[in-house]
Amino acid sequence: MSIRRRTLAAPAIALLALASSAVGVLNQFTYDDKYIILLNPATRSLHAWWLAFSSSYWPKEWGGDGYRPLTILAFKIESSIGGGAPMAFHAANILLYAAVSLLVFALARRVLPHWAAWVAAAVFAVHPVHVEAVANVVGQSELLVAIALLSATILYVRDRQKGALEPWTIVAIAALYALGCFAKEHAIVLPGVLGAAELTIVDDRTPLRERIRRLRPTYLLLVAIAVAFVGVRALALADHGIGGFQPFTPFAALHISTRDRILTALGVVPQWVRLLFWPAHLSSEYGPADIEIAQGFSISQYPGFALLVAILGLGHLLRRRQPVIGFGIALACVALLPSSNFIVPAGIVLAERTLFLPSVGAALIVGALAVIAANMVRARGADRPGVRGAAQAAFAGLLVLGAYRSEQRSTVWRDNDTLFRRAVIDAPLSYRAHYMLGAWHFENGRKRDGEVEYRKALHLFPYDPFLSYRMAEQYRHFGLCAPALPLYRWTRSLDPQFPLGRTAFAICLLDQGDYDEAKAAALEAMRHGGDIEFLRRLVFIADSAKSADGRAKAN
Repeated sequence: MSIRRRTLAAPAIALLALASSAVGVLNQFTYDDKYIILLNPATRSLHAWWLAFSSSYWPKEWGGDGYRPLTILAFKIESSIGGGAPMAFHAANILLYAAVSLLVFALARRVLPHWAAWVAAAVFAVHPVHVEAVANVVGQSELLVAIALLSATILYVRDRQKGALEPWTIVAIAALYALGCFAKEHAIVLPGVLGAAELTIVDDRTPLRERIRRLRPTYLLLVAIAVAFVGVRALALADHGIGGFQPFTPFAALHISTRDRILTALGVVPQWVRLLFWPAHLSSEYGPADIEIAQGFSISQYPGFALLVAILGLGHLLRRRQPVIGFGIALACVALLPSSNFIVPAGIVLAERTLFLPSVGAALIVGALAVIAANMVRARGADRPGVRGAAQAAFAGLLVLGAYRSEQRSTVWRDNDTLFRRAVIDAPLSYRAHYMLGAWHFENGRKRDGEVEYRKALHLFPYDPFLSYRMAEQYRHFGLCAPALPLYRWTRSLDPQFPLGRTAFAICLLDQGDYDEAKAAALEAMRHGGDIEFLRRLVFIADSAKSADGRAKAN
């Protein structure tokens, strides 16, 4: 490759990333942006910025979940720069995306020929599965984690390819690890990523036991950082209970076992592979009934199980023959673990944003396969200018197609109206898609349309207590307690410990003249932490109304 081409390689990667995502700078706040940024005073100014390290990611009134202080701090800075306008946040995401693409190129150059490294980074830069992480502001945490983890991995691989880790490199890796964890909890997988690199792309003939002995202090330092982060996170979230928002947790809604949660994850494996290597169809919603929630073993899990075994087996077999492919497989698998539901419940079945870091592994695999293909062509004596030109033209067409698809998909995240209407087209069997569109209709006064979508959601998945609760609340908001009561009862039958709606249930019972049950519901709401004074008045009204009703009947 000429010096000129080498000089232009990195800027070309950055331009591809910008071309694939720049249209998103016109997007508004969508989906979770509303709760994390638009309605959250904590992200709107730099005032008392240090409080981000003692607060939850989600505001307490919306659940008090998650711990991402560096992401919140980044939002504060962007809000101050842009006056709270969404353009400043989206511009930051786009620039961060270009930076991640350049880091993918830097990592690929460590393990692949320059041209193949460019192929891998170019594929990453135009990958349509990245749109959710880049076009939606709250995806910024995925970008920050990728920057921290890729930078740490590059430093680790660079030193280990030369010999031992330098002291300053260890310090830098530790600092990047801490920064990544405080940007999003998923960064905790870095030791696994470095371990995968050590066993694949690091060419060290020293006996494994000796390598472990030398590297043990570094890994113990990373484990100490992880333990410290988990402790700090636990302290920060200690007093953040569930407020007005209940996250989507189909596993909790179904009360399924650990076994069934893992079986559900097995069923998702083909979707991961499809989205990483052929993301022709994308969606903002993945879940039941579009994705099956396992209720014991079934034949639908066998393709995922067979595919997972094949992938892991291939990664093991190729870790020495084709170390880059082995590392790519390991990187994708390790990066997927926090959101996979294999280890702990993730609260989601699948989300495209969680594939951002795993897609680095997929891009490295593509680069390694390009090298294998080029070597096969040379071995057959077919390495002629015409063949190279055709291959380059085909790859250029693939990049154009990827960039166009990414740009087109970015416009879907333009605003909530566009996003939610598109979701029911992309995933017509996902109950969450219909629920979100229904909630959006209700929020904008389209009661009839909202009711239709809520009913579709309940038909597709009648097991989520939050869904039936929200529909009951919508009816009550419009003064319709008669249709709300069956939904409140439905919610309580699904989950007797569901924390929301107890007071509202008592109010509607009183409205419908069920005085005894209204009193009982109000007393139960008191026991579960409801507003004591308000509920006492409600009990008094119920008793008074019952007495008056009795006197009226006696007369």
